[in-house]
Amino acid sequence: MNPPEFLTAQNISKRFGITQALDQVSVSFRQGEVHALMGENGAGKSTLGKTIAGLYLQDQGTVTLDGRVLTPGDIDQSFDAGVRLVHQELAQCPNLSVAENLSLHQMPASRAGFVDFRAMRDRAARLVHALDKGIDVEAPLGLLSPGRRQICQIAAALDEDESGGGSKAKVIVLDEPTSSLSVAEADRLLEITRHLASLGITIIYVSHRMGEIFQVCDRVTVLRDGKFVATNIVKEIDEPTLVEQMIGRRLQTPARAAAGAEAQGNVILEVQGLSSPGRLANVSFSVRGGEVVGIGGLVGAGRSELLDAVFGLDHGAKGVVRCDGISLAGQGETPTHHQGTKLSISSGVGYVPEDRRRQGLFFELGIDENIVMPFMTHLASALGLRARPRERALVRDKMTEFRVKAASPASKPGELSGGNQQKLLIARWLGKDTRLLLLDEPTRGIDIGTKSEVYRLVREAADRGLAVVLVSSEMPELLALSDRVLVMASGKLQGELKGDDATQTNILRLATGTTPQRKAAASV
Repeated sequence: MNPPEFLTAQNISKRFGITQALDQVSVSFRQGEVHALMGENGAGKSTLGKTIAGLYLQDQGTVTLDGRVLTPGDIDQSFDAGVRLVHQELAQCPNLSVAENLSLHQMPASRAGFVDFRAMRDRAARLVHALDKGIDVEAPLGLLSPGRRQICQIAAALDEDESGGGSKAKVIVLDEPTSSLSVAEADRLLEITRHLASLGITIIYVSHRMGEIFQVCDRVTVLRDGKFVATNIVKEIDEPTLVEQMIGRRLQTPARAAAGAEAQGNVILEVQGLSSPGRLANVSFSVRGGEVVGIGGLVGAGRSELLDAVFGLDHGAKGVVRCDGISLAGQGETPTHHQGTKLSISSGVGYVPEDRRRQGLFFELGIDENIVMPFMTHLASALGLRARPRERALVRDKMTEFRVKAASPASKPGELSGGNQQKLLIARWLGKDTRLLLLDEPTRGIDIGTKSEVYRLVREAADRGLAVVLVSSEMPELLALSDRVLVMASGKLQGELKGDDATQTNILRLATGTTPQRKAAASV
């Protein structure tokens, strides 16, 4: 006999302007289970979670918790009933202490009306130390790692209204809780998630990471285009079937170059002795046209710093960097500082950074200007005036080729899903003059269907003769896309893996220094 349903969302519909985010969705959740919501970007999973928590007012439908119908769009009543929402973005004040952050909604006061700091610290310690005893609640929250900051955010969700009107947490909605965490931090968060479920708390787990679903969840509900597709018992479904439910088709896994295969193009990127104080130490490697070279390693190994230095964002870096024979840094074989990003762009280097919101896109400009921004001078007339017809033609072709879904070219990036934002960035840099493409975590925070499109774009870029350097924390992705993998640790290249030697085990061994150091060869 199946356990009774504890929480139900019945016939939920929600529209944002012309977008039907949810369409008659009905899902039920059991007490003490970890229940995943999955789907592509725009499928409606986060919208459903926020509707259950009372943050969004649905247009139609009811949410019932333990026999009690919750008032639509009333987050205070949902909180009092025991529903908590942990946002994807860390909504905290890093300059305040952990204890102060946990008391922002209700500062404990003494009889004289002053803030009772002792009571504040005691309450914070009770909540936080139930999840991680190593967190100092009096320390500034901004000094903690992202993983521990996320733990503090979950601890805040366990708080209850001590005046007696509220309820302990019964349901916690976790919206992409591990999107910005390292592997170790993510594993710790998954342990906490299972622990909370063992206490009888229902966890609604929104995530794109397929491995986490199979590691921590009991059941998974799939949404597609705002509609309910299926609810599955995780132990009774495999990954290809789950992906097919999400996107409506089977995905082909990208194929790595066969063992022993060598890139036949000319050397496009040459890096010699690239160093940056506290970041990089004497890094040397090269990449040929038609080759995808992956950069592996743990968080903090220097992978992103390497791409920054090659592109010219690290003004402290010195070395020799050449793109298709053009010297970006170095005079001959003598190391010098990089000549800057302007020269990199004009030399055919494109860079998709890790954080598309802070480093990649101009959110106050339209899609059209986001695409043409780095190349306006190349498109301009002989008098230096903007060539609007040429710009419009380029934008139209890019949006069609890269399948960027938007209402119009004038739409702003904030109106797009995460996956379409990522495709917009890639579309910007993949032009006819691009010779080298630097990709830093190109599929972070996007759905499985869009990942497949990004994989296709990467392989097609290499097939057209581009040199591609790829940083990814998802090792299956890194191994599937890369012709060879360079492994970093502490700002240094520790070794090169290719063919049958390119395995997750070998990457971890090099990244953690548990095998003899191999020569990080410059490709020939």
